[in-house]
Amino acid sequence: MNHTSFKRWFCEDLLPSLEEPTVIVMDNAPYHFAQIDKVPSSNWMKKDIQDWLNRKNIDFLDKETKAELLVKVIPFKQHKKYELDELALSWGHEVVRLPPYHCQYNPIELIWAQVKREVATRNSTFELADVEKLTSEAIDNVTAVDWENCVRHSENLQSDDWAKEIVRDEIMEPFIINLRDDSSDSENSDSDCDIDKD
Repeated sequence: MNHTSFKRWFCEDLLPSLEEPTVIVMDNAPYHFAQIDKVPSSNWMKKDIQDWLNRKNIDFLDKETKAELLVKVIPFKQHKKYELDELALSWGHEVVRLPPYHCQYNPIELIWAQVKREVATRNSTFELADVEKLTSEAIDNVTAVDWENCVRHSENLQSDDWAKEIVRDEIMEPFIINLRDDSSDSENSDSDCDIDKD
């Protein structure tokens, strides 16, 4: 899969098939992340960064280093626009992106596991044509109830992880040590460590 193939499927098959405003969940596959007006990064050539800054009407000096030019780009990194998000929006849909490395929050992972289990259980020939047929049938066997259960399971995981994060913060708070304490005790302890300068 690549961005071109995925975009074709997204535009020609998925978007026209959605009959009402829909939330489309995207995982972190690289082909989901093609940007509109990509923001420069450290692997860009200096000339390309300068061209990008010119297009944005951002002033810079020719003598500025690549690192200095990239500092001017930082405010734009927060406002990335993705091509698929804009396409979905033009059809009245919204794309929601999963946080990186959290595929367990995506119900489709559970659906794929169900499909693969069914194919593995029913596969007796291990011929590609048979596996394709079994996969199609397994996908057709996925019900609305299966989806509801998988969505509920993913939502429960998110709620549980959120609760754990709150508890983790409460537990860790007392262990935060301020290394720049201005109290008189710290001044005394510093003086105990003075080195004789004579």
